[in-house]
This record gives sequence, structure tokens and C-alpha cells, in this order.
Amino acid sequence: MDALDASSRSGLGTEELFFADSRLALAALNVGRKWALRRVFGVSREQANLLTLVLALSAAEAAHEATRRVIRAPLRVSGTDAAIGGFLVREAALGIAGPRNRDVPLFGTLMMVAAIAGLALPGLRRAVQGFRATEQRVREQRISRYIAARRAYGS
Repeated sequence: MDALDASSRSGLGTEELFFADSRLALAALNVGRKWALRRVFGVSREQANLLTLVLALSAAEAAHEATRRVIRAPLRVSGTDAAIGGFLVREAALGIAGPRNRDVPLFGTLMMVAAIAGLALPGLRRAVQGFRATEQRVREQRISRYIAARRAYGS
């Protein structure tokens, strides 16, 4: 069953499905948060919101402190070391590509972009395909449940 066909037959448009799905996801996350806080800290459902606020503020303070240390930390790499490292990477790329490519402007940059893209794109492509397939399957299940609920209530 196609998701668009099911949504048009059920009378639920894309916007209604989006809001229904997001409310469902937020409700599930809220239940999971309260369950985890009860399990880890032993707090009641009423105290979970206050504990969440305290934990969020603590995490924000820790992240702020770590960021401040990282920004203010002195770099132990001198300019000479960085230049030598850049030169070695460039020469390695030119050595692999051959002698004629020394005349191509920004060849080293092009090779670095190509190398990073060659490593990252296949994994990203697989992840996106898996996400799309999962989203489509879950969406079709939800649409069929919405249709069944409408039939049960006689709408």
C-alpha cells in the first residue's frame, strides 16, 4: 500500500500525519524519560520534570566549562609544524596522482575533498536508504492504524 494513497483515502493529509506522528514520538520520549529517571534515580513521575531541569542545567554548565577550556587551550602545534605537515600531505597526493598534476591549481585541496567524500559518501548513502525504508514502513503502519481507528469510531 502506498503511503500517499492511504493518506488520501483516510482523509489525513501530510500535515495532520506529521503532527500526529510528532505528538506520538514526543509522548513516547516523555514516557521513556520518566521511566529512565525512575529507574536510575528512583524519583516519582511528579519529580521527574524537576530532576530533568537540574540534570539539563548541570550538563549545560559542564559543556560550557569544557568549551571554555578547549577554546582557551594553547595549541601545541607550531606554524612550522603545520606547514611541514601540509607540505607532506600535498607531496603525497601529488606523488600518487603523477607528475603532470603539479600544474593543476589547488590540486591538493581537490584531492583532499575527493578522499573525504570517497570515505564518507557510501556510509551516508547506506544510512539514508535505511532511514527512508524504515520511515516508509513505519509510516504505512501508522496510516493503516489511523484508518482502522477511524473505521472503529465510525468517522
